[in-house]
Amino acid sequence: MMNKLKLWLEQTMMISFAIFIGILIEGVVYAVMGDDLANFNLTWLQLLSVILTGALCSVPTLFLFTEDDRKKSHFMLKLVLHFIGLYAIVSIFGFIFKWYVHIDGFIFITVIFFLVYAFVWAVTLWFHKRDDNKINKALDDIRDEE
Repeated sequence: MMNKLKLWLEQTMMISFAIFIGILIEGVVYAVMGDDLANFNLTWLQLLSVILTGALCSVPTLFLFTEDDRKKSHFMLKLVLHFIGLYAIVSIFGFIFKWYVHIDGFIFITVIFFLVYAFVWAVTLWFHKRDDNKINKALDDIRDEE
């Protein structure tokens, strides 16, 4: 149970942080392109929506990836379902909370989603690799003492 809670919190923080950075980048792009920033604003409700989205997007991870499934075909199916589910959540929340105001904003959010998805997977794998290395080092230290 604690491992699932830890995974949920890690995923929530990473996803929320990456979405927030993506939305800020969208604002910078609007500014650089000379677009009227009156169409782009970041309210407290949108900031709250980013955290809510991160928390909700973390839930499918708990259901799909916490069990040890050795079959590659099952993993790929779960990955596709995970990707589609998270994309649906982000798209719906982006529309509801007005993260974008035009179709180009939706396209930008879609690109940011792909980048966030890759970022979160990379960081999660790095965390797990780091934890595995710590465990292996501790086991090696115990063996050396014997």
